[in-house]
Amino acid sequence: MLYISIITISTVYLASEKAYGETIDEEAMVHFSNGEYKEAIRLFDQSLENNPKNTIALNMKGIALSNLDYDKESLKIFFKVLQQKPNDATALAGMGLGFGNLGEYKESLIYFEKALEVNPDSVIIKNYIKIIEDVNSKYTYKSTEKPTGHKEIQTGIVPNWFKNVVTWWTLEKITDQNFLNLLEHMLENKIIQIPEKDKFENLKELKMLSWVKNNLNTWSNETTDNKEFFKSVNWLKDNNFLKIEDNIQKSEEDLEYDRYWFDRYLGKIIKNVTDEKRYIEYPNPSQDVIKKFLRDNASWNFEEQVKSSSQGFPDPTYEVVNEVYNIKYKIYVNPQPVGLPLNHIETLEDTFKFWGAQELKTNNQNAKVVFEITKSKADANVWITWVVRDIGEGVLGHAHLGKGIVEVALGSYGCDGSFQLFDVESVKTIMTHEIGHSIGLPHTSDRTNIMYPSYTPSYAYCLLE
Repeated sequence: MLYISIITISTVYLASEKAYGETIDEEAMVHFSNGEYKEAIRLFDQSLENNPKNTIALNMKGIALSNLDYDKESLKIFFKVLQQKPNDATALAGMGLGFGNLGEYKESLIYFEKALEVNPDSVIIKNYIKIIEDVNSKYTYKSTEKPTGHKEIQTGIVPNWFKNVVTWWTLEKITDQNFLNLLEHMLENKIIQIPEKDKFENLKELKMLSWVKNNLNTWSNETTDNKEFFKSVNWLKDNNFLKIEDNIQKSEEDLEYDRYWFDRYLGKIIKNVTDEKRYIEYPNPSQDVIKKFLRDNASWNFEEQVKSSSQGFPDPTYEVVNEVYNIKYKIYVNPQPVGLPLNHIETLEDTFKFWGAQELKTNNQNAKVVFEITKSKADANVWITWVVRDIGEGVLGHAHLGKGIVEVALGSYGCDGSFQLFDVESVKTIMTHEIGHSIGLPHTSDRTNIMYPSYTPSYAYCLLE
């Protein structure tokens, strides 16, 4: 058997606690890791009473709500996190998952792509994006319009009277410093809000303040649109002419106002999805797969089939070629569980190639193994199956030594207390290890060897990486 030393969720957040000075209730994490989300939420709420801005506790509460299928409530929590930390990868992915669960796939993709920008090496986020892109290509629907009362719609609007100020500046009726002070005041008090995306493409031509003054003068005369104004202001910020913090702190009133309109937006989405009878494919297929597996588990439970079978496993055959034992195994491969989005049958060929290339020994003679797929269970020396049931605490797979059953877990409860699928590479590693047992190899103490008995897999879909 292959055992795993599971990394707990609290360990994942240890670094975050140290970095942000935020703490999280250990008892809450125990309940969370056991899938006891309601009790975990109760304890997270107690922590948030003491520190409402504890983003770790907020993220954990958001994940717990998501795992309970309270998608609207989880989205509101992740939104709170992003109000404080716009680049929080967990919250961004949580938003992507939540919108996907509601069937608002275009909005879901926006947040997953933002999460990938923050964490470009994340296989998990890439898996989510692939599913959302596939869903978007299959279904046509009209995205839900965002409520027009949101204050953020003011972004990009410039008061007409400010053009007069720019004119006075270009005519040197006010000094550079007075103009910049006024502009700072307007930005800090959100009289104007500048879209960060609007930038000059060619920065080499921008060498002095006078150039920007001329550009704004052209704008004030209404010969160019507001984008030229935005570009100029962003250049002033980037070159420290304006002493403006990048993350201007909103008042609690403004934050609450934003949360109100976000809640209205979610309500509109839910109503539209219901009215349209929109079909929903969930970004995380783990729960759907395990439900189907539990319904039809007899199809994959080879151990039970063996108990009722009168046919044993025949010994592998061999022939000697150039003084090398070619040990031939016939392999029967059970189909994957229904609905599995990751193809592990294709990667099985990599496992066969790996073992086929190894220099082995049998009876002090050189040997190598040769694998052949068979459709006949009776002829097979090894039966391979993938399972999504829990096959033992910390157990990723098991195999009979020399021949017989090989079972490989496709996921576990070790990520966030709910069942989550492993990624393809992890399953392939587990399979290669167990096939090693099936050809007669024991465990080794060499940590670099595939037959080492401990392994930490990675998850394909999980908000906690």
